[in-house]
Amino acid sequence: MRFVSTRGKTVDITFEEALFTAYTEDGGLLMPETIPNISLAILQQWKGLSYVELVKEIIPLFVSTTEISLKEQQELIDAALSTFDIPDVLRIERLTDDLNVLEMWHGKTLAFKDLAMSCTTQFVNYFLKKRGRHFTAVVVTSGDTGSSAMQNSIGLDNLDIIVMFAYQKIAKLQELMMTTIQADNMHVYAVDAASSDDSDELVEKIFTDHKFVTEHSVGTLNSQNWCRIMVQIVHHVYAYLQTANEVGEHVDIIIPVGGFGNTTSCLIAKEMGIPLGIVCVSNKNDFLNQVLKTGVINQASAHLTLAPAMDIAFPINFERILWLLSGNDGDVISKIMKEFRTSGSATLPADLMGKVKSTLRSASASDDVIINAIQRCWKENEYHICPHTATAVACFYGLTDGYKHSGNSAICLATASAAKFSEAVTKAGLPLKRSPRIDDLNENDARYERLRKGDDWQDILYKKICSITAQSKR
Repeated sequence: MRFVSTRGKTVDITFEEALFTAYTEDGGLLMPETIPNISLAILQQWKGLSYVELVKEIIPLFVSTTEISLKEQQELIDAALSTFDIPDVLRIERLTDDLNVLEMWHGKTLAFKDLAMSCTTQFVNYFLKKRGRHFTAVVVTSGDTGSSAMQNSIGLDNLDIIVMFAYQKIAKLQELMMTTIQADNMHVYAVDAASSDDSDELVEKIFTDHKFVTEHSVGTLNSQNWCRIMVQIVHHVYAYLQTANEVGEHVDIIIPVGGFGNTTSCLIAKEMGIPLGIVCVSNKNDFLNQVLKTGVINQASAHLTLAPAMDIAFPINFERILWLLSGNDGDVISKIMKEFRTSGSATLPADLMGKVKSTLRSASASDDVIINAIQRCWKENEYHICPHTATAVACFYGLTDGYKHSGNSAICLATASAAKFSEAVTKAGLPLKRSPRIDDLNENDARYERLRKGDDWQDILYKKICSITAQSKR
């Protein structure tokens, strides 16, 4: 398998190259040059597989055994997924009124990011050791990605992590999961920014400085990294197989959306032949709702909500979705993104807009709706859900604006543990959910640097990266 840019100019990229690339030289994101096909017969054979077994079936479809042998792939996957709190890695809760919830948060940081991040860091470390090189990953986080990148990189000597989060704009426990990690290769910045979008713009400038990126071996573990998208394909296939009564039956995946990496993975699974309906549920940052209403993508400001990991105004991975729905037309995507980056908005071509409307369904949940869903799920099941998961559950309950669940077989993705979001749980009037992974965080010392308004953030990051490079060469 080789990889290509969504903007059409960069082609024939290996998996190893893709793993260390944020943006391609033409400004695009990497995608597989072809989408593998999964027949219903193969799906039937996979029906009884565990999640780990399914990862081992799907990853080799995208990773050539000439780059990583099948045996080595399986060993890396085992190492990654052995760190979860339950043997099956994932768990489905089947609740009243046919509400199915896929718990994806049993990893180190109690969020679904650990599923892909654990595998991605193992693949990164494999090549770093093989090549005898160092890598600096710059990670912008709206809450969960930063701590996942850090926790899943502890002990990997050839890898430094720089994490940036919007100061006082995320849940306190999300912050503590990053700032209390005391490791020399972890570097945390609290940014005086309105949201993570501000840091995204800054970091994109660094990633597109290809001379600097190459010289200092800089990349990301955010969902610009293709490997994150690739691994996330698996839990959509697993969710389908666990929900469908018979292979071939249609199943809706109801996804809490932020950066649209999860949605991109679900769309790839659909393109592979899995009979999926895709339902995207946002908080007040209802990007897709607006696109479906207007046919225009706009650069807006993010709203702060009870679901902070979804407080993203422009989802980076929507470019990948447009590329898939355009029939992999890099010229069309390049034109759209050039217009968007130049003017802050772009009108989608009518045929592409038709594909978006026929493929993606969209809904949004206000903070009041999020609280309502949390309360109802507890009242009917005595089951905690986090505020992000609550957006999907609210859609299933018919509480959201926009699309309401149709009654098809469906499964809601639970993207984080309610234990991380005591603010929302308390506001809903419920008893707090506890977890041994976070009970002691408040007792630990916090370590981070502030990037204040007026500071030259770009210069500070450049100097930090140069310092890390110099240290790695000693």
